[in-house]
Amino acid sequence: MLVLNGCSTKTLNDKNDDVSKITFTEVKTKPYNLENQYIILALESENQKLYNDATSLYFKLFENTNNYEYLVKYLSIATVVKDFESVKKYSKKYMIENIKEEEVILRLYIYALFKLNEKEEALKIGENLIFKYKNDTNYQLLGSIYLEDKQYQKAYNLFDLAYQLTNNSNTLLTLTNIQFNSLLEKEQAIKKLENHIQMSGYDFNLSIQLLSFYEKLNQKEKLITFLKNMFFYYKNSENQFLLNKTKILFIKYVARDDINSAIDFLEENHEEDENLLNLYKISNQPEKAYELLNRLYVNTNNLDYLAQQAIFEFEMTNDKESVLTDVIAKFEKVLETTSNHIYENYLAYILIDFNIDVKKGLILVKKALEVEPNNIAYIDTLAWGEYKMKNCKEAYIQMKRVVDEIGTDDYDIKLHWEQIKECKE
Repeated sequence: MLVLNGCSTKTLNDKNDDVSKITFTEVKTKPYNLENQYIILALESENQKLYNDATSLYFKLFENTNNYEYLVKYLSIATVVKDFESVKKYSKKYMIENIKEEEVILRLYIYALFKLNEKEEALKIGENLIFKYKNDTNYQLLGSIYLEDKQYQKAYNLFDLAYQLTNNSNTLLTLTNIQFNSLLEKEQAIKKLENHIQMSGYDFNLSIQLLSFYEKLNQKEKLITFLKNMFFYYKNSENQFLLNKTKILFIKYVARDDINSAIDFLEENHEEDENLLNLYKISNQPEKAYELLNRLYVNTNNLDYLAQQAIFEFEMTNDKESVLTDVIAKFEKVLETTSNHIYENYLAYILIDFNIDVKKGLILVKKALEVEPNNIAYIDTLAWGEYKMKNCKEAYIQMKRVVDEIGTDDYDIKLHWEQIKECKE
């Protein structure tokens, strides 16, 4: 609506088409005693989103003052609430050529016709609009109608005119999308994006579009080179948000085919963060993941990193008993100030399985089950704890839930089930 109702951002640099040189027809207005009161009521209705009231008030103001600014307000709000029939009716009824508001009223009229599927009439009036008011907003409005009507070359030409005026990245998105997907000028669309990015910087949305074009044409080397350049651009600009999004894209496009290349690139550029950590996990490099978690914890004091470190320490050690003290200490430090059902269950299982503190383990796993009462892993921990406490009946009930749900293919599940079945209180 800001586009339809606003001023044109740029016009062609031609003395015959310069809107600023147009002499508009003056519309004679009428005095209206209640004008100020109606304006206040109309503005308040807008603020309260009482749009029906607002349109009635603005139309009343227009009828009583003949001030076309009020008609524009009426038509704009009617467009917002999708009352396109009214926009069409009153735009046509009250249209006066060459008045100051003519351009905006024509835009709203064209848009209403477009939404009412009267495309032929919308295109006809749209052509008249851009003949008189040559600017990017009008080119894009008419271009959008041609695009909807699948007249792709005409749509492209109009968006191209708009882009020449503004060099706007959003206009270029539509322009290159038409060129690539509808006109099938794929390499030309890529070149247009590359040139814009080289001159104006790595607009993120344009970069995403260019990456998608590279991907569709299977231009992998270009894609990777572009991603690396994009990475360095955002790193040098210190835009951490877009740098992180770029790293995610890098992983998406590179790591799926060559995870080691993605890891090498992040390591070489000292990007020690969650992205690199996830790649270590996916590529089964627990030692590197553990070391990175240690650095992340030291730098951030984030207890989640400490808990993950405890898990890796336990999982990657063959002699589990040798690390129990350190692993338990880490989990206990985490759970002193935070409540996390995953870590509660993990610690519970260690305490129960190694007969360190079965009662405390049961307390922890029951706490975890309050959050996820149907979690099979947690129920297994509970059953194993009840077994260790010789509560055989309860252990059997809980373990049967696990076996009925997932069977006994898992080694630990099968071991627990066999021992619990033999349990005697």
